[in-house]
Amino acid sequence: MDITVYKRAKDGKKIHDELKTKAFQIKFKQRSVDVKKNIFIGRNQTNAISIKDDPLVSRKHALIEHVGGSYYITDLGSTNGTYLNNQPVPSNQRLELKSGDIIRIGKTELIVS
Repeated sequence: MDITVYKRAKDGKKIHDELKTKAFQIKFKQRSVDVKKNIFIGRNQTNAISIKDDPLVSRKHALIEHVGGSYYITDLGSTNGTYLNNQPVPSNQRLELKSGDIIRIGKTELIVS
C-alpha cells in the first residue's frame, strides 16, 4: 500500500526519525569535516578538503559522493593514486565507504567515522 504520511503526525515523526541518516565525518590532521554532500579532496584551495602541504596530492585528487544513503570515494585520475584501507582505488571507479575506513591520499591519512 502506497500512502503519504504527514511528517508532524505521531506515526510520521517516527518514520522520519528512523529515516534520518548520520552524516559521515572525515578526520585528518586534527581537523574534522562533515560529509553531507559531494566533496572534493586535493591540493587546490577550492576543494572542501584541501591538502596543501603534501606534494604527492593532485590539485583535484578524489571525490567523496553521497548517493542514496551511502558514501563513495572516487579517484579522479590522480598522479599518485588514492588508497582505501591500503588497497588502491581504481581510477574513476566508485568504492563504498564505511565507518572506520582509512583513506590515504599522498602521505595524508583520512579516517571515516
